Amino acid sequence: MIDYTEDWLLPNLFKIHGSVAGRACRFAVPSAMFALGLLILDDLDPSVRKSNDFDSFTSGTIWSAMTGTLMFTIGFRTNRAIARFWEGTGLLHQMRGEWFDTVSNCVTFSVRARRTKPEEVKRFRHTLVRLMSLAHGNALEEISDYQFELTTIDVEGLSHDTIRYLRDAHENYNFNKVELNLHLIQTLITEAFHEGVLEVPPPVLSRVFQTISRGFVNLVSTKKITDTKFPFPFVQLLIFLMVVFTFLTPLVLTTVLTNKIIATVVTFMPVFAVASLYYAAVELENPFGKDANDLPLEHFQAEMDNCLLMLLHPDADTVASIRPDCDMDFKDLIAKWQPSTFLNKSNAHSASLRPSALQGRIDKVRHQAWMTKS
Repeated sequence: MIDYTEDWLLPNLFKIHGSVAGRACRFAVPSAMFALGLLILDDLDPSVRKSNDFDSFTSGTIWSAMTGTLMFTIGFRTNRAIARFWEGTGLLHQMRGEWFDTVSNCVTFSVRARRTKPEEVKRFRHTLVRLMSLAHGNALEEISDYQFELTTIDVEGLSHDTIRYLRDAHENYNFNKVELNLHLIQTLITEAFHEGVLEVPPPVLSRVFQTISRGFVNLVSTKKITDTKFPFPFVQLLIFLMVVFTFLTPLVLTTVLTNKIIATVVTFMPVFAVASLYYAAVELENPFGKDANDLPLEHFQAEMDNCLLMLLHPDADTVASIRPDCDMDFKDLIAKWQPSTFLNKSNAHSASLRPSALQGRIDKVRHQAWMTKS
């Protein structure tokens, strides 16, 4: 994905990397050249237009109808492309969040067992982190149609039996890599629970399996984007409308504009804009790959690995506390850290105790008592 800022607009205007301008020129340049050729033909033989009824395009009715249909169709495709793009990045972040939450919960649940079974807890955590990093990396590789080979945390650190099972199950039986990893993770968590590494009640531990499941559901929803292309009938219609628009635009504009330079430029601009919208939609429809405008999957994996390694830090089990001499008085904290709130509430309280306000409250109570007696 291209990183950019909008503080200065002109540098972005002339940036080539990730731009669709080159592909849009495939439609715009021939259209502009066609407009120039028509004007040159008019100079050579003005009767050609009249003899072929080209003057009928002067009203622009056909061009307007064609343009309206084309813009509606391209607008629809662009809208769906942006929706797919944002849904894709949202699902990937949700998947990462759910799976990181899985590991974080397991590390937290094993804190107490670390006192009596330090070696078992350490092996459990390192195995879990390696398996989850591998599962996340395989998930990103799968949705990119294996255009990437992502690096995960120390796969060689897993046991030979584990690596052999993962390799043979995928190569010999074509089992899904992500599903294999998640199955191993759930088996590891269940075994750790029975061995006393995870000292939590079963209902609490079930939350871990729920986060694994939700993360996998997000992955499957992401694959929906990669497996489902934009419907071919719409694509075919768009191509037809684009081709007609490319050659109809110069026919219409050259009946109004006679200056060769102006007609060429004015013809180029709308065709270029429409073609750019078309190719921008094509770029965004499947954001999982190596194109300049695709999502940074390698960066996503690096972020996930960094979060997982944080859980292996020697001080990850630190229980937060406060200093013995810290200020624990609520009013002092409000006055020091929220002075505006404290002053507003103090002023309101003072106003409620003013003589006029107090007398008003007394009168109201007396009136209510008198009404009750009556």
